[in-house]
Amino acid sequence: MFTSEYDVVMAATGPLQRAVTSAARQANLGGRDRAALALAKRYAADLDNGGDLDKLGPRLLAVLDALVLTPKALAAITKGVTGDKPTADPVDELRSRRAARQHGPASVDQAAP
Repeated sequence: MFTSEYDVVMAATGPLQRAVTSAARQANLGGRDRAALALAKRYAADLDNGGDLDKLGPRLLAVLDALVLTPKALAAITKGVTGDKPTADPVDELRSRRAARQHGPASVDQAAP
């Protein structure tokens, strides 16, 4: 009936646990993420068993964000990597502001220096 240990685990868990396990498997999380993943699974199991959504929902979401298992977390990480918009060099930005102040328009009050 079951083809792997993964299938056995998936059959014995609730929908949130299955979703967390599936997302973690697809993301290929490493050993350094094991504790956070265990916490996410625990929160998911508690929610599957009727836990308080108002209390556990935000906690589960925070752990999933930390593991980069949400679209929001993934977008935040990949935002600078896509190359859509080059980031300005802070030093160049300061230089241009300084030049604008030194060579900018004349002051509004003609009597002012």
